Amino acid sequence: MTVNARQVALEMVSSILDKGAYANLEAYGDPKLSRLSDVDKRFALEITYGTTKHWNTIDWVLGQFVSRPLEKVDPPVRNVLRTGVYQLLYMDRVPASAACDESVKIIKKLSHKGASGFVNGVLRSISRKYDSIQDIPFPDIEQKPADYISLRYSYPRWMVQRWLDNFGLEGTIAICRYGNEPPRLSVRVNTLKTTVEGFTSLLDWRGISWSPGEICPESVVINDYAKLEKERDLHPLYLTQGESSMLVSHVLEPAAGQKILDACSAPGSKTTHIAQLMGDEGKITAADIHEHRLNLVKNNCARLGIRSVETLLCDAREISEKTAEKYDCVLVDAPCTGTGVLNRRADARWRRKPEDISSMSFLQKEILERVLPLVKPGGRLVYSTCSLEPEENEEVVDFILRKHPDFSGEPFGGCFPSLGFSKDAYAVQVAPHTHETDGFFISRLVRH
Repeated sequence: MTVNARQVALEMVSSILDKGAYANLEAYGDPKLSRLSDVDKRFALEITYGTTKHWNTIDWVLGQFVSRPLEKVDPPVRNVLRTGVYQLLYMDRVPASAACDESVKIIKKLSHKGASGFVNGVLRSISRKYDSIQDIPFPDIEQKPADYISLRYSYPRWMVQRWLDNFGLEGTIAICRYGNEPPRLSVRVNTLKTTVEGFTSLLDWRGISWSPGEICPESVVINDYAKLEKERDLHPLYLTQGESSMLVSHVLEPAAGQKILDACSAPGSKTTHIAQLMGDEGKITAADIHEHRLNLVKNNCARLGIRSVETLLCDAREISEKTAEKYDCVLVDAPCTGTGVLNRRADARWRRKPEDISSMSFLQKEILERVLPLVKPGGRLVYSTCSLEPEENEEVVDFILRKHPDFSGEPFGGCFPSLGFSKDAYAVQVAPHTHETDGFFISRLVRH
């Protein structure tokens, strides 16, 4: 039986928007997706992720052409309209006739007879009025900047307003634009087994397009990730990881023979990077509260041939009750709202609520308070998040320093001259609007 890429996309969109499924898990777990050709798979995923990201704008446009509230439209019809509008307004290479005709064919299989005429009428009305998203009259940017950005770039209005307050108009637009771009797929070369030059030579030999990373020396940007993944013999030589994320382990500066604690370690990207930087010599305790996620750490260590890591199934707030160890370095890559990496999670922007920021900040402070005693005198602690929100970042560090005078900031800003940080900086924000890369906050403290 032939699998239709548009229908696969529709099923995934329905699961995400109507049933609360996670976009990435839905994509990787859909057996029908694996039966598509590589071209059709990319097409289905673009419709799925794009419709999910631009959910509020698509519904706003549909609201101008559908007389009744969308929540009262049958779910299959509603989601066929959404995926059809995404193709009409956001996918330049899809002819309007194809977007309309294929949507009608799909709804004929899924709903009552009158639904096909309704879908056809709505989509053709939209296609006659608008050629692309550029043609739509959004709210005035001068008078209603939050409304304009929220609809033009498809973000929750409360989130846009926060960013306007914190980063200004140009910064907010840059963040939103970045979040809508496909993420750059970078890998970290496993320098325990090869060199960057050796790895990229293998890529050239296999015909896999790549480009050098821009920040970290062991980073390589892969332009055809699906092709790389099929080369299973290369798997031990790399691990997928964003460049901003790679900065964290460099800031920790682990040395061979040290005892290291990674308090929130899953899925193990930073844990295994720390092991690389130590030459896999020393002891790394990788803790996480979820067993299934701790298994990811174990799997990644096995994949890369790393032996210096032992895992600990434990809430980070309870590690001190599980071990009497004192550590040379402690990493807290804390749970956070993830607002710096929304480009990597199509549905994340719609899952977040304003109150999440304060609840995350409370949790982050709790974790830090419980792990600070595990740092040796003279040892260091690195705190990081993939958030852009001050309450989760600078304000957390300020809270810790005020409450714990035996800790102070340890400058590292000069480690990455290309990022333009002050040499005296012990806390930095890498952000889409300033560095055109994923948002990460990193700070480094030392215990006296």
